[in-house]
Amino acid sequence: MKPRRHSVLHVDLDPFFVSIERRHDASLRERPVVIGGDGRGIGFVAAASEEARRSGVRVGLPLAEARRLCPDAAFLKGDLDLYGRVSEDVTTVLLAASRRVERPSADEAFVDLTPEAPGATPPVRAAEAIRDELQRRLGLDASLGLASSRLAARIASGWARPRGLLVVLPGYESSFLAGKPVGALELPAPIQAALERAGLTTLGQLALADEKALAAAVGSHGERLRAASRGEDEPPIATAAPPLFIHEEAAIRDRHSDGRALEEVLDAVARRAARRLRPFRLAAAAITVDVRRAHETARRAELLRPAVADEDAVAARACALAAPLLEPAEGVRSLAVRLARLQPPLAEVPLFPGSAVLRRAR
Repeated sequence: MKPRRHSVLHVDLDPFFVSIERRHDASLRERPVVIGGDGRGIGFVAAASEEARRSGVRVGLPLAEARRLCPDAAFLKGDLDLYGRVSEDVTTVLLAASRRVERPSADEAFVDLTPEAPGATPPVRAAEAIRDELQRRLGLDASLGLASSRLAARIASGWARPRGLLVVLPGYESSFLAGKPVGALELPAPIQAALERAGLTTLGQLALADEKALAAAVGSHGERLRAASRGEDEPPIATAAPPLFIHEEAAIRDRHSDGRALEEVLDAVARRAARRLRPFRLAAAAITVDVRRAHETARRAELLRPAVADEDAVAARACALAAPLLEPAEGVRSLAVRLARLQPPLAEVPLFPGSAVLRRAR
């Protein structure tokens, strides 16, 4: 029986940090942007826009050198808390399309879109829906590659920049990969150097390499590398396990925020937490709200009966719990919402077989 061919999507959000900053400040669009610091002190580039990269700026470059290469760039310190929250929102969007998601880094993801049953959404249409949802909900652009392997999908997404979708058709994976350098495998430097000394500089050469010559060059790694060069012998993308709890938090930068502003922040935090329940079809039977000030954290918690998943309901309960903790409003440094005792919604787990009939009879 012929093995099932997987449909693997690579989502490339690069430059992720820059995209988030531009989402909040439209004046940064079309302008070189460098994230990591103001460029005047000690530090390194954490992210750079395409405009800055064209001037020679790259990740890991000292900030002082980046300012010399691109003096007109906007140099930003960055907000790791914000980037982390948006990254979680990206994961939520992806998990809504498939429970099989890998996040190797903040700016990329692999999603297994292999149809599970007849009539399921075709992979290309599912990929386009993911791209549209990332833009609509989060304001993020994504370049997409769709293939039968992680390697081919990752290379395809690079060719699809910016904001495109490149599909490697079934049966064409080897020819698509053949001309790419062996460095595309992201090998340890000694192994890559050994392959290149043996004259194996492209994936096509590696795929056709003589078994003995390959073993002489890299030992027992040879056969695995040859399979990888064809986009084969990859472990499947694992199914994401349901979370035990969900925690969302937001820092308050303005120490003089009023009560209304704090409620708006808390509402957004609670809704973000509720959205993370959706891919797993879970509801929360307990909610906790933390209000942190300089030297103390005030906390209130409540059991929810029945368990709640709806965004409006979670936000309403969080705001009601926090209300007595937000006085006085001045001095609040962060707000957090934790959803726990996660379980399927009550409607999906009848307490006994006749429960649905009994509800209708009331």
